[in-house]
Amino acid sequence: MKQKEENKVIRLKDHQKQQREYKIPVARILLVILSMVVLVLIGIILICPLKKVEVDGLNYYTKKEVMKKVHQKHYVKNTIGYYIQASLFKPEMLPFLNSIDVEITGPNTITLHVHEKKRAGCLQYNGEYVYFDKNGQLLESNSEKFEDVPLITGLKYNSLSIHQKIPVGSKEMFSYILKLTNAIDRYKLKIDQVYIQDDAAWLIKGNLMVDLYNRKYVDMKVSELTGILKKLEGKSGTIDMRYFDEYQKITIFRPKKS
Repeated sequence: MKQKEENKVIRLKDHQKQQREYKIPVARILLVILSMVVLVLIGIILICPLKKVEVDGLNYYTKKEVMKKVHQKHYVKNTIGYYIQASLFKPEMLPFLNSIDVEITGPNTITLHVHEKKRAGCLQYNGEYVYFDKNGQLLESNSEKFEDVPLITGLKYNSLSIHQKIPVGSKEMFSYILKLTNAIDRYKLKIDQVYIQDDAAWLIKGNLMVDLYNRKYVDMKVSELTGILKKLEGKSGTIDMRYFDEYQKITIFRPKKS
């Protein structure tokens, strides 16, 4: 009986000894992890200094304008650090920018993929061109007139203010301007100027003038014009759409008399 008790004591001591042998201090594990993290950070700093920032997707803004706006905040001069910072804290936006996606395209290169908003049209005011979006909000003033953005003329207003709607007299007129400019954009119609007066509107492209006659069938008229303007390219005259409706797509071309 006494021998059995001694055997039990020995086995218990052996078990405790084994536990001590296999037990790894937590502090040692944390030290190893911390060392690995430090080594990774040093590697990133040494291998990935930021040397080049590229920008693509620009149609209206310049790379210089985008970079100036984006770098208003101080950015880390490291590829990985720049990417993390830009992902957590979104870059500042210019008025006609929807978003900027940041991509690592090399150990030392970041690419900014820019997504611009479409300028629906512009008004002329104090020698500047004031651009508005598809919702009719004036967002930007610029000395430059972009070729593929129609200039809206004929409207009467005392002043224009950025971040305000187009200052027209009635909701109906405002709605008509937006329908017209959005249709021009949707069908990629190249129009230099849209002249609006009361219930009527004229589209001007080079030496061609399109008389839309009234506010009806805006989308259908603009859609029809995409083919007509191509056929009449290089010619001078007026395209009369007063007889155009949903049943009879009648357009009459009257050449300019020399």
